[in-house]
Amino acid sequence: MEKRKVRKRSKGKIALLFIAGFFIGFISTNFFVYSEEDVTHIYIIYSSEKASWMSIAYADFIEEWNEEHPDEKIMIHMHPYGSSDSMISILNGEIFPTIWSPASSIWMPFLNRKWKEYKGVDEEIVNIGEAVKIIYSPIVIATWEEFNKTHQIDGFQDLYTLNKNNKVTVRMAHTDPRLSNSGFMSTIMALSAAAGKPAQELEMEDLTDEDNQDWLKTFESSAVMYGKSTGFLAEYMKNGGPDTLNVAFLYENLISDISTASEAGRIVAVYPEEGTLYSDHPFCILDADWISNDQRRVAEEFLDFLREKDTVKSALDYGFRPIDKSISLNKEVFNYETNGIAYNLTVDELEVPEDDEALLRIPDLWLLCKATG
Repeated sequence: MEKRKVRKRSKGKIALLFIAGFFIGFISTNFFVYSEEDVTHIYIIYSSEKASWMSIAYADFIEEWNEEHPDEKIMIHMHPYGSSDSMISILNGEIFPTIWSPASSIWMPFLNRKWKEYKGVDEEIVNIGEAVKIIYSPIVIATWEEFNKTHQIDGFQDLYTLNKNNKVTVRMAHTDPRLSNSGFMSTIMALSAAAGKPAQELEMEDLTDEDNQDWLKTFESSAVMYGKSTGFLAEYMKNGGPDTLNVAFLYENLISDISTASEAGRIVAVYPEEGTLYSDHPFCILDADWISNDQRRVAEEFLDFLREKDTVKSALDYGFRPIDKSISLNKEVFNYETNGIAYNLTVDELEVPEDDEALLRIPDLWLLCKATG
């Protein structure tokens, strides 16, 4: 495809497009009447925090497709899903995506392992080596600017210490790690801080260590809710103010959405000094028998389109960072003074545990240590 310019759409049009798709349960394009055999349908299941960017990308792709393939009609169905929910729905035969895009690469080996167990096959449904990675967003500690000025939160250890201080009221939240990627990643990061070792090196003995469990119980003791949706949690924090939540674990890109100054102050991102995990949004064309050759061909063209620099640059407007380091960040977006997020990342990138059993059992550890009040 020739180089093209991403069409600029107003925020109102973007919101209208997304809301319409939300209420009908999916977004479909090419609203024309053709016989079913004349149309190639593509089904895309993706994590909800990139919905605004995806709505722009698919609309531009369809417009370009129609210009370049006027005699070949396609319809794209897009549905936002939680990463865990989408994995379970695939395993249960409830959804049949052509392209699956969870929030993080963590979920790819999970789906492969469960697919082989559930189906009794040796073949994997995700070719991890062929997954397309375009954007990423680190996990950050979201807090109110004034609260942070008072308590100087630099990382997980500082939150642990605050939770032990009876004179400080911490109201913390993260999503349920059994259901949501951000909660899962936050719990990995917390265990890494508890054990005092890189997340990549975590093993089963770190999960069963009583000192680590006690540390996590103290850390989780200030949690007032465990949500299912990271986007909902971000809005809940913004709308409720610091008396409702003063600390939450969110994706960096969500901070730019909720950091607007209000009577309650501003929400800003704290990049944990212990390091952070990146939510890297892989796009996977599944190796499944429900995908035809035509669907695979169109899906490959769609992913090629997403990788084009103009498409990637449009994602930066929503606070995502590019995997391709040759693409410069938008300084108006990645601006701490206006959007609460930093231009440069100065903390280490963590890696998920190499021990598969430990990784799978981390949600169980959270169940043991989570707040119960």
